[in-house]
Amino acid sequence: MCMKYIYAVCFLLLVCGCHKENDTPVVLPARTLLVYLGGDNNLDAETYDKLVQIKNGWEDGTDGNIIVYQDTPFKDSPRLMEIDGKSEKGYITIHTYDQENSASPQVLKRVINDVTRLYPAKSYGLIVFSHGSGWLPPHTLVNGSRSIIIDNDNEMEITDFAMALPDHLFEFIIFEACNMAGIEVAYELRNKAAYIMASSAPVVSPGFTPIYAGSISCLLEENADLQKFAENYFHYWNLMEGDKRSATISIIKTAGLSNLANLIRQINTEASGSFLPVGNLQNYDGVLKAPFYFFDFAQYYQSLSDENTYNALQECISQCVVYKRNTPFYATEEGTFPITAFSGMTTFIMQRELNYLNEEYTKLQWYKDINTH
Repeated sequence: MCMKYIYAVCFLLLVCGCHKENDTPVVLPARTLLVYLGGDNNLDAETYDKLVQIKNGWEDGTDGNIIVYQDTPFKDSPRLMEIDGKSEKGYITIHTYDQENSASPQVLKRVINDVTRLYPAKSYGLIVFSHGSGWLPPHTLVNGSRSIIIDNDNEMEITDFAMALPDHLFEFIIFEACNMAGIEVAYELRNKAAYIMASSAPVVSPGFTPIYAGSISCLLEENADLQKFAENYFHYWNLMEGDKRSATISIIKTAGLSNLANLIRQINTEASGSFLPVGNLQNYDGVLKAPFYFFDFAQYYQSLSDENTYNALQECISQCVVYKRNTPFYATEEGTFPITAFSGMTTFIMQRELNYLNEEYTKLQWYKDINTH
C-alpha cells in the first residue's frame, strides 16, 4: 500500500509539473521584419548588395527577426533567409523555392504566411524593393514599365498587392521603389498597415543600400523609429552633388486617410468636373515630357479650393503625412527637375488624352470614395 501511495504521489507531481510547464507563456520578440527583394529583373545585382548591408546592420541582442525573401534570375534564388549575424555569411537560408513569379500576389501571400508561421512576433514590418510606379496598371510606362513588383514581364498591381496582405498585420510598409507615395497607394493599403513610407519621385539607385547597415535596427525597436530611418535616407542623398542629390521621402499615417477622402469628396462636389490644365503643376514623373501621371497632391487640390477649404485640407493632410523631406531637385532619366511643391503625397489627375488610364482609375477605391456619382 505504501509503495502504491508513493507511486500515486509521484504521478501527481509529474502531471502537475507538466501542466505548469505547458502554461508558461511564450515570449514573442518585438518585431519580425520581412524584406521582400523582387529582383528577377535588371535590379538583380542590387538585391545582393542590399543583403550584405542588411546583415551588416544586425545587432546582437536584437529583440526581433529580419527575414529576407530574394528573387533573382540566378540559381541561388528564390530563397528565404534569416539574418542571424552569427553564421559565416551572416544569414542562413531557411528555404529555397522552385522558380516562381515574385510579382504574383499568390507568391507574396505565401511568403508572408511562411514568415508569420515560422517567426511569430508581437508586430510585423515589411520592406518591398523592386521597380515601382504607384497605382499605374502594368506596362503603362514605356521606359522601364513597372507597377509595384516586376518579375521578367510580370507586374503586380496595387489592388493585387493589397489583397495579398492580411488586414492590420503590419505596423509599417516601406517601399524602396519609385513613385509609391501616391494617395491611391496609401488609401488602398489603409487597412493593411498603420504607416506607409515611400517616395513621391523616382528613387536614385542604390536607394536604401548605403543606410541599411546603420539604420535597419531602427525598424526592430519596440516602437519602430520610422522617422530616424527616413531622415538617415534623406540626409545621405541630400549630401550628394549634381544629379545624385535627389530624394523625396514621406511617412503616411493611414488612420487619417478616411477623413481626407471625405474632404476631397466635398471639394470634388463643388468643383466643375471638367478636365483642368496640368502643365503648371508639380509632377514627379521619371521623364521630362508629357504625359505626366504623378502630381503633388496638395497643390492640385489647392487649385480646386477656396481659402477656407484649403486651410482645412492642409490640416487634414498634416494628420496623414507625419514626416516629409525633399531635395531641391529630383533626378529623372533625362535630367533633373525642380521641386517647388511637396506635400509628401502625389495624385493622378484625369486628362483628356488618357482615356485608358482614366477608365482604370475609376476602379480604385480612392476614386470611388472621393466621388459621389
